[in-house]
Amino acid sequence: MHLRTPVLLASVLISGVATATVIDAPVEARSTTLLDIDYDPLGTVGSLGLEYNADGLDPYGGYGEMVRWDASGNWLTFDHELGSATFGHPTANISDIRVPTEATYLRLESYSSTAVDCAGDSALDDCYWEGYDIWNPRHGSFHLQLERDAGQPWPTIGTVVPPTPGDRYGGFVSRGRVIASDAITEGRLHIDAFQIDCSIYETCDPPPITSAGIPYGAFASGASKGDLWTMGVTWPGHYTVFIEDRDTGVKVQGVVTITAGPLPVIDLDAPCFGLLTCVTVPDSATVDPPAAEFHPVDPVRILDTRKERGLTGGMVRPGDGRLDTTNAELRAAEVANHELTVTGVAGIPSAGVSAVLLNVTAVDPTGEGYVTVGPRPAGTGDVFDDQNSFGDWPDASNINIRAGVDTPNMVLVRVGAGGRIRFHVFGAETHLLADVAGWYSSIDSASDVTLTGFTPVNPARLLDTRGEPSEPLSGGTTTELRVTSKAGVPGDAEAVVLNVTAVSPSGSGFVTVYPSGGSVPDVSNLNLSAGVTRPNLVVVSVGDNGSIAIRPELAATHVLVDVFGYFAPESGGATTTATPFRVADSRNGIGTSTRPWSTQETRRIRIVGVGDVPAEATAVIANITVVGPTGEGFLTAWPSGLDAPNVSNLNFTSGEIIPNMAIIGLGDSGAIDVRVDLPWDPTGTAHVLVDVLGWVS
Repeated sequence: MHLRTPVLLASVLISGVATATVIDAPVEARSTTLLDIDYDPLGTVGSLGLEYNADGLDPYGGYGEMVRWDASGNWLTFDHELGSATFGHPTANISDIRVPTEATYLRLESYSSTAVDCAGDSALDDCYWEGYDIWNPRHGSFHLQLERDAGQPWPTIGTVVPPTPGDRYGGFVSRGRVIASDAITEGRLHIDAFQIDCSIYETCDPPPITSAGIPYGAFASGASKGDLWTMGVTWPGHYTVFIEDRDTGVKVQGVVTITAGPLPVIDLDAPCFGLLTCVTVPDSATVDPPAAEFHPVDPVRILDTRKERGLTGGMVRPGDGRLDTTNAELRAAEVANHELTVTGVAGIPSAGVSAVLLNVTAVDPTGEGYVTVGPRPAGTGDVFDDQNSFGDWPDASNINIRAGVDTPNMVLVRVGAGGRIRFHVFGAETHLLADVAGWYSSIDSASDVTLTGFTPVNPARLLDTRGEPSEPLSGGTTTELRVTSKAGVPGDAEAVVLNVTAVSPSGSGFVTVYPSGGSVPDVSNLNLSAGVTRPNLVVVSVGDNGSIAIRPELAATHVLVDVFGYFAPESGGATTTATPFRVADSRNGIGTSTRPWSTQETRRIRIVGVGDVPAEATAVIANITVVGPTGEGFLTAWPSGLDAPNVSNLNFTSGEIIPNMAIIGLGDSGAIDVRVDLPWDPTGTAHVLVDVLGWVS
């Protein structure tokens, strides 16, 4: 069905009272055809707009022609002149409507109001002709479309009724919430909604059918009230909606399935306002990521492709979810293999979520490659094209994969359209796991809600089991580690940011880090391979006695724990997520010298002022990658201007490519210092990349 954005007007004719005749001629004599439509007004009054592919007769309303009906079903012309004392008053009864001969397309759009709201019942009373109101709780409006071949009569329409609460089509008064990080002004949103039919691959409530077998649908056009939006009195079904945020200039078209009950929440800070099937219109502004506060959660697994949890289709295939085929079922299956819904699961709210913090693990890859995690973007172009949200791949990676090697990394990812994130896989198939560490909510600048913000500390080592006595943690045993009231972490910290490193494991297995005092969750933070030293960033809620629990499974391992900061109420800064961008690459001289780091070399990487990072930023969230080291070693990053701490961010072996996420305080001049150590190779070198994922300010 071809749909157009409405211009405020209506479509109607009347059952048992009047049958309109469409005359295909101007005022002078022309050939005529009958538009046979019976419309039962159900006590309403309103306007009928006719839009067609020919010159119009009405210069005022934006349609080709516009007429009115009264509560008795009489059709009338009316005074169109704005500002006059008789604007909107009826001028004459009519029995036909004139449509140019050349018109072959006709669209009717109705705007109903309720006559009983008027104290009087005279058609001359001003209140009788008060304008259409989308918030009218008694009756809704409809739209209908006709086409004909040139010279042929219009098809018989039959009986049409407006949406009414409790009618045989399931009519109901629709209401939904609007949320935003800034003030929601009165009438901030303008909404146009058109009921349409489902495609052959979808299931939904079908639109009504006239007595002559012609489909029509509910229609609404109007503004929000406070923090609520509406589609008026409407019917359950499939809709295309046009939504404009008149404060920001963001405009989207979406397709949603509506059921009797609350409408979907419109999140003005989310891509496409949170709608899944959507596009931004060509002249739309963009939605900027809002500042956000962190909500730690006890770790929960929301994705495990080995068990068809979260994604379907087994291993995640190379690609990003698009598929070059005309088979819609195969395209849908490919999307389901790459897109994960992260809102409304594992304690994460269904709306108001700006980003999620996940530990993502690639398991049993079939070859070499990498995985990039990003938001499902808003689409462009045709909203009915299921490939409209695919574009260029992001120039960054979160996990580098090798055949048979299980590799984790912490990932901060903005939530995309429909509450989804997308996995871009290059080079090889791989199973994927994802465990939630927390989520970020947009900060309401108009509220007094206490911020839970991030505060960096001077990096410090909290645990090293290689000390005296040197005792690795045994597989299947739990060790508690106090993390508050030390190393700058206060007693009221709700969560801590740690780098946890497994050193020389005795075999294969994994390590789980979780709040002390709780049960062992079905998640992992580190994967173990015999003799291989591996780190990972861990953000974990503080448990009993200000402690966390560390538990290796299946193998013993030495463990290092380094603290980089904490989240606490009424302190710290808000987090802003970003589309990943590179601030340093020693291979090509971005942000640093065009040569690899030498062993024990420290370089300063400027963060503030690069990209959109503001001057008030206090910490950076980054993915740091070592590429092509000539030997075994480790990398350390810390706030610039401080002495190098006795901590590490990632460990590497000769020739590999390995990333690790880091949350690091910013020091002198808004920068971090990065040092590479290859203790057993005094002439060793390694390239380093730094990609910014977000910042704290």
